[in-house]
Amino acid sequence: MSERVAIVIPCYNHARYVGEALESVLAQTRKPDRILVIDDGSKDNSVEVLRSFQKHGVEVGARENRGAHNTINELITKAATDCDFIGILNSDDRYLPDRIAQCLQSAREHPGKSVFSTKLRVIDGDGAIMPEDAPRSRWFHGAWTLGAQDGVDISEWLGQANFIATTTNVFARAPYLVANPMRDYRFIHDYFFLSTAALEHQIEIVPEVLLEYRVHGSNTIATKPEPLIKEMIRLQLDFYKHHAAKLQSNPRFRERFYHYVRGSWDSISSLHAGLVQVALAQVVAKADDADLGAIVAALAGPEMEVFPNKELTTVFGNLGAASGGSSSGAGALAQRVTELKQSVTREKADREALTALARLRQTLLSSKWIQLGLTLGMAGALKTSKGKTPQEKLNALRKACRESGWVGFGVTIGSKKCADLRKTKEEE
Repeated sequence: MSERVAIVIPCYNHARYVGEALESVLAQTRKPDRILVIDDGSKDNSVEVLRSFQKHGVEVGARENRGAHNTINELITKAATDCDFIGILNSDDRYLPDRIAQCLQSAREHPGKSVFSTKLRVIDGDGAIMPEDAPRSRWFHGAWTLGAQDGVDISEWLGQANFIATTTNVFARAPYLVANPMRDYRFIHDYFFLSTAALEHQIEIVPEVLLEYRVHGSNTIATKPEPLIKEMIRLQLDFYKHHAAKLQSNPRFRERFYHYVRGSWDSISSLHAGLVQVALAQVVAKADDADLGAIVAALAGPEMEVFPNKELTTVFGNLGAASGGSSSGAGALAQRVTELKQSVTREKADREALTALARLRQTLLSSKWIQLGLTLGMAGALKTSKGKTPQEKLNALRKACRESGWVGFGVTIGSKKCADLRKTKEEE
């Protein structure tokens, strides 16, 4: 199988950083077959920096500003003419040396997947690794912890948080990128692409830190909340419109969509699921009754073959036949209703315990003192995963926090996080 790899870099006003980006590509243990860069109308000396790398085989283009999504799509079109895989690298980020090699290995192991993303670490404007208790570092720790919960698939995980974070974290088969170009959004052109790939079951995660995502004052994403939130809502409306036919016709796709929407209600990103519903209400208000009736009439699928209360209906029918409608049948029905309520309560408790467990693990990950203890082998008990149920696992970790000598030492030297960990209480 051919494995020609191209790395494409859109550049705009990043003369300070783009040299580091290119050096990180040239330092790969598996060298790319092509490196393509387009300068998107920079006003600094980015083009001069880029041309200094032409002697290393870097293909450099420069033109007027057309926006990041157009630049990425143009680069993909050029690279796809003779390459099988394309990695995107934003001009202010950096690859770690094994990124191409490990993404290719994942592609070999998962021939049915098209998009490969990895864990990342956050660096600052000077290229230094940000401390784990920095706000952006804590956010990424939290986002990745969400995915560690039992039973959470990538669709739901991506609904909860854009943990993939950036187009830099896209390494994909060229035909898939060509068929799914980046869309015209200022802040989040990667999110439509990634959400679609998740619903199409095309994303594979490589659980290694293989890139460095730079946070600095001139990041496009550094903005007031309102424009970003509104763009995310518009993206969701476009997303629903784009996938409407497939949602109606493909039950498997629809099931993953349900996971995605469920995750969006617990989003820690800029996806405000409630406002999406408000926007959808405005769209529906503009439709006439005949259109709404036709939409509902056209719905079909396995969901239509089961009463939402089928289990109760079956129980009631069986009891009625067995008892002739006697009070003993009604009593058994009441017992079954109680059992179903208890089942719902347990499921709710499990989800709450998983959320609490994720938050507790995030606190541990964000504490420099705890990380030092783990490195020195003094806090190994805090890695516990004892217990079968989510609540048992949560209780075991809380107990480990209360009994850990390392956490106690942290309290003694004034660590607020350690003091908070010591206060955790076990729950039934």
